[in-house]
Amino acid sequence: MDNSTIIPELVRKSDTGRYGDFPVFIITGLFKYGLIVVGIGLFIILTFLLIQEKFVRYSDTKSTKKTLDRGKKQTENRDFILVVFRNFGQDEHIISNKTTPEIIKSTMRSINWNEFHIVQLVDKNDNALDVSGSLNDDGLASGFMKNDSLILMVKPIKTVEQMTQILLDFLKGEDFWNNKYKYE
Repeated sequence: MDNSTIIPELVRKSDTGRYGDFPVFIITGLFKYGLIVVGIGLFIILTFLLIQEKFVRYSDTKSTKKTLDRGKKQTENRDFILVVFRNFGQDEHIISNKTTPEIIKSTMRSINWNEFHIVQLVDKNDNALDVSGSLNDDGLASGFMKNDSLILMVKPIKTVEQMTQILLDFLKGEDFWNNKYKYE
């Protein structure tokens, strides 16, 4: 700014009487120091926004940790109901109210997967993991229902053994299952 010609020009014009001394003083001050004030203001605003974002992230991680802790307690005390649906969900058959890995394995082996079936693990909170489909036309899939929202497994399932493993992993705990498979 010191090398610019704007300020000397304003001073020269004020000597001729076109401008008064006060407007020249204000305009030169704005040119010289206005940019500094604007820069400091931007710095303060950006600093405030960064600090606010850090507080939001910190509070989100605290709530996530609490949610994970609650989730661990829920998975330790859950009893699962194993349900098999035939005829595209029309026929429901409850296999077990206290599902074990052995019950899941034997149920999955006993189903004719050339026809469409749905096998579902349901907890007392009505959260449900299901594997479904057929080996013929429909293909195989998995979905998870929690709080009335359904999310589907991203990676396609190709075998009955994969479906069985998904159910077994969910039985081990929702955290274990959630870290192993991606649902959207």
